[in-house]
Amino acid sequence: MKYPNEQESILTQIGRPIQQAVVALGLGVVIMLVGWLLKVTGTVGVDPNFFWLTAASCVLLYAMFNAMISVSAESIDKYWKTAIPLFFGLMLVLSLLATILSAISLSEAGSYSWIYVILTFGYLAFLSMASFIKRILSIAMREEERVREEERKRRGS
Repeated sequence: MKYPNEQESILTQIGRPIQQAVVALGLGVVIMLVGWLLKVTGTVGVDPNFFWLTAASCVLLYAMFNAMISVSAESIDKYWKTAIPLFFGLMLVLSLLATILSAISLSEAGSYSWIYVILTFGYLAFLSMASFIKRILSIAMREEERVREEERKRRGS
Protein backbone atom coordinates (compact mmCIF):
# COMPACT_ATOMS: atom_id res chain seq x y z
CA MET A 1 0.00 0.00 0.00
CA LYS A 2 1.23 3.45 -0.85
CA TYR A 3 0.63 6.25 1.64
CA PRO A 4 -0.38 9.72 0.41
CA ASN A 5 2.97 11.35 1.24
CA GLU A 6 5.06 8.36 0.19
CA GLN A 7 7.05 8.81 -3.00
CA GLU A 8 8.21 6.13 -5.37
CA SER A 9 11.93 5.59 -5.29
CA ILE A 10 13.94 6.57 -8.31
CA LEU A 11 14.81 2.90 -8.81
CA THR A 12 11.18 1.95 -9.32
CA GLN A 13 10.67 4.89 -11.65
CA ILE A 14 13.56 3.94 -13.95
CA GLY A 15 14.09 0.37 -12.80
CA ARG A 16 12.95 -1.38 -15.95
CA PRO A 17 15.45 -1.80 -18.79
CA ILE A 18 12.88 -0.68 -21.37
CA GLN A 19 12.49 2.67 -19.60
CA GLN A 20 16.25 3.12 -19.46
CA ALA A 21 16.58 2.28 -23.16
CA VAL A 22 13.79 4.71 -24.10
CA VAL A 23 15.48 7.50 -22.13
CA ALA A 24 18.88 6.79 -23.74
CA LEU A 25 17.31 6.54 -27.20
CA GLY A 26 15.29 9.72 -26.72
CA LEU A 27 18.34 11.61 -25.52
CA GLY A 28 20.38 10.37 -28.47
CA VAL A 29 17.70 11.23 -31.01
CA VAL A 30 17.19 14.74 -29.62
CA ILE A 31 20.91 15.54 -29.50
CA MET A 32 21.51 14.13 -32.99
CA LEU A 33 18.54 15.99 -34.47
CA VAL A 34 19.68 19.27 -32.90
CA GLY A 35 23.16 18.66 -34.36
CA TRP A 36 21.67 17.85 -37.74
CA LEU A 37 19.49 21.00 -37.70
CA LEU A 38 22.53 23.11 -36.83
CA LYS A 39 24.44 21.47 -39.66
CA VAL A 40 21.64 21.90 -42.23
CA THR A 41 20.98 25.53 -41.36
CA GLY A 42 24.70 26.29 -41.48
CA THR A 43 24.63 27.82 -38.00
CA VAL A 44 27.45 25.63 -36.76
CA GLY A 45 29.78 23.29 -38.57
CA VAL A 46 29.05 19.81 -37.23
CA ASP A 47 31.60 17.08 -37.76
CA PRO A 48 30.07 13.79 -39.02
CA ASN A 49 31.72 11.99 -36.08
CA PHE A 50 29.52 14.05 -33.74
CA PHE A 51 26.62 11.72 -34.51
CA TRP A 52 28.73 8.64 -33.79
CA LEU A 53 29.99 10.19 -30.56
CA THR A 54 26.42 10.88 -29.48
CA ALA A 55 25.34 7.32 -30.28
CA ALA A 56 28.26 5.81 -28.36
CA SER A 57 27.69 8.15 -25.41
CA CYS A 58 24.02 7.21 -25.12
CA VAL A 59 24.85 3.51 -25.33
CA LEU A 60 27.45 3.98 -22.57
CA LEU A 61 24.90 5.87 -20.47
CA TYR A 62 22.44 2.98 -20.81
CA ALA A 63 25.14 0.40 -20.03
CA MET A 64 26.29 2.10 -16.83
CA PHE A 65 22.87 2.83 -15.38
CA ASN A 66 21.49 -0.52 -16.45
CA ALA A 67 24.28 -2.43 -14.72
CA MET A 68 23.99 -0.36 -11.54
CA ILE A 69 20.22 -0.71 -11.33
CA SER A 70 20.35 -4.44 -12.09
CA VAL A 71 21.79 -4.99 -8.60
CA SER A 72 18.44 -3.98 -7.12
CA ALA A 73 16.41 -6.28 -9.39
CA GLU A 74 14.44 -9.11 -7.78
CA SER A 75 15.69 -11.63 -10.31
CA ILE A 76 18.88 -10.57 -12.05
CA ASP A 77 18.49 -13.30 -14.70
CA LYS A 78 15.02 -12.07 -15.68
CA TYR A 79 16.33 -8.53 -15.73
CA TRP A 80 19.17 -9.46 -18.05
CA LYS A 81 16.84 -11.32 -20.45
CA THR A 82 15.39 -7.93 -21.28
CA ALA A 83 18.39 -5.68 -20.69
CA ILE A 84 20.97 -7.38 -22.91
CA PRO A 85 18.84 -7.49 -26.11
CA LEU A 86 17.84 -3.87 -25.46
CA PHE A 87 21.52 -2.92 -25.28
CA PHE A 88 22.16 -4.36 -28.72
CA GLY A 89 18.90 -2.94 -30.08
CA LEU A 90 19.77 0.50 -28.76
CA MET A 91 23.22 0.24 -30.29
CA LEU A 92 21.70 -0.76 -33.64
CA VAL A 93 19.03 1.97 -33.74
CA LEU A 94 21.41 4.74 -32.69
CA SER A 95 23.98 3.49 -35.21
CA LEU A 96 21.42 3.57 -38.00
CA LEU A 97 20.42 7.09 -37.05
CA ALA A 98 24.07 8.17 -36.87
CA THR A 99 24.69 6.63 -40.31
CA ILE A 100 21.71 8.45 -41.81
CA LEU A 101 22.45 11.84 -40.26
CA SER A 102 26.23 11.80 -40.72
CA ALA A 103 26.19 10.17 -44.18
CA ILE A 104 29.14 7.98 -43.15
CA SER A 105 29.15 4.36 -42.08
CA LEU A 106 30.60 2.99 -38.87
CA SER A 107 33.70 1.76 -40.69
CA GLU A 108 34.24 5.26 -42.13
CA ALA A 109 33.79 6.91 -38.72
CA GLY A 110 37.33 6.13 -37.63
CA SER A 111 37.80 4.47 -34.28
CA TYR A 112 34.10 4.27 -33.43
CA SER A 113 33.91 0.63 -34.50
CA TRP A 114 36.50 -0.13 -31.80
CA ILE A 115 34.62 2.05 -29.34
CA TYR A 116 31.54 -0.09 -29.97
CA VAL A 117 33.55 -3.26 -29.31
CA ILE A 118 34.86 -1.75 -26.06
CA LEU A 119 31.33 -0.66 -25.09
CA THR A 120 30.08 -4.21 -25.60
CA PHE A 121 32.82 -5.80 -23.51
CA GLY A 122 32.53 -3.02 -20.94
CA TYR A 123 28.79 -3.62 -20.62
CA LEU A 124 29.35 -7.33 -20.08
CA ALA A 125 32.02 -6.49 -17.48
CA PHE A 126 29.59 -4.10 -15.74
CA LEU A 127 27.00 -6.86 -15.64
CA SER A 128 29.52 -9.31 -14.22
CA MET A 129 30.43 -6.86 -11.48
CA ALA A 130 26.74 -6.27 -10.74
CA SER A 131 26.18 -10.02 -10.41
CA PHE A 132 29.16 -10.33 -8.09
CA ILE A 133 27.93 -7.44 -5.92
CA LYS A 134 24.44 -8.94 -5.79
CA ARG A 135 25.88 -12.28 -4.60
CA ILE A 136 27.97 -10.60 -1.91
CA LEU A 137 24.95 -8.61 -0.71
CA SER A 138 22.76 -11.69 -0.50
CA ILE A 139 25.44 -13.58 1.48
CA ALA A 140 25.84 -10.62 3.84
CA MET A 141 22.07 -10.34 4.34
CA ARG A 142 21.74 -14.07 5.08
CA GLU A 143 24.60 -13.87 7.57
CA GLU A 144 23.06 -10.85 9.26
CA GLU A 145 19.70 -12.64 9.51
CA ARG A 146 21.44 -15.68 11.04
CA VAL A 147 23.16 -13.48 13.64
CA ARG A 148 19.86 -11.75 14.48
CA GLU A 149 18.14 -15.11 14.88
CA GLU A 150 20.86 -16.32 17.26
CA GLU A 151 20.53 -13.07 19.22
CA ARG A 152 16.75 -13.59 19.54
CA LYS A 153 17.29 -17.13 20.80
CA ARG A 154 19.77 -15.91 23.44
CA ARG A 155 17.36 -13.25 24.67
CA GLY A 156 14.49 -15.76 24.80
CA SER A 157 16.46 -18.28 26.89
